[in-house]
Amino acid sequence: MGILDFLFGGNDVATGAEVDPAIVDQRIKQVVTMVDPRLKLVEGYQRKLSKPVAQAILYCRELEAQVPAAVAMSAAAWSDSPLLRALFATARDIPAVFSRSTDVQEFFANAPGAEEVWAGLRLVRREEKRFGMQVHGDVIQHDVAQTAVSFREKKVVLTSESDHDMRIQIRRRGFKFLVTQALEQVASVNTRRQDLTQQRSILQARLAILRRQRAGLESMLDHGNGVGDKIEEVEHKLAENERFLAEFPDVGETLEYVLRRVKAVLSHGPDYIQIRPVSLRVDQMNLIVPPDSPEPAAEIVLPEVLVKRKPQLNVLVGKFPRSELIPLGSLMDEAQRMLA
Repeated sequence: MGILDFLFGGNDVATGAEVDPAIVDQRIKQVVTMVDPRLKLVEGYQRKLSKPVAQAILYCRELEAQVPAAVAMSAAAWSDSPLLRALFATARDIPAVFSRSTDVQEFFANAPGAEEVWAGLRLVRREEKRFGMQVHGDVIQHDVAQTAVSFREKKVVLTSESDHDMRIQIRRRGFKFLVTQALEQVASVNTRRQDLTQQRSILQARLAILRRQRAGLESMLDHGNGVGDKIEEVEHKLAENERFLAEFPDVGETLEYVLRRVKAVLSHGPDYIQIRPVSLRVDQMNLIVPPDSPEPAAEIVLPEVLVKRKPQLNVLVGKFPRSELIPLGSLMDEAQRMLA
């Protein structure tokens, strides 16, 4: 088993509020490998990580459950699907997006018997305020404030052979994301401590030079020509530096500190990543229609990913048929024609 299989693998296929202890143990090993293998030196590290790891596993199950059932994403389904019509300008855009994915091409090449591929469609939603025309019966209104929604930067990710496998990947990636958040915090603290340590050395050297200058000047002059004020300023900065450094754990406490940061992040998953449904009423021009408007509109629901409570992108699970796959050769020919 390769390192990627180890880091992203696991058999957490269960649902509910209980976590198999074997899965918890496996995830603890993954956390330690990703963050710092020296965490094994901390007495009772497995016991200390057991509860927050279980909490993170349960939360990742909740995240996966927020993603709706897979959508049939094909040119054939486009005309009957308000969601697909909102996401793709034309029916042929769907096979174009999926066929340009190297992962999709490789999946079908490596699975000759597969008729469909399940995958995540990642996209960024943009809303733009503008003024346009609106028709009410026989009355035409101009310069009406409108909000147009568009979906850009479409990318196919996490190709799988079934909806089940797709959702397990979502859980694994959610857990990995939380661990990387803890790792970033630890790295940030280490960088800050290194900066403060380097700054302390510079201030100490500067102070030593100023003190020598004062000693030399005072032997010749009645005053230090402002050197005393500079010394006082550097001493103040050095004291402030020492105060900041005292807030960081010393070398003997570093691993305990890392363990605390990991526990804090894994225990508070919603502070770092959430998935929430976003409902939009849009007309055929992808203009947002207010709920109380009599204008014809279709309601679409998109799962939105929030990172640290800020919207980042939307993600859908879809299944794409082999029958609509555009061969690589045809894609290359099309690209060459566009460049000509």
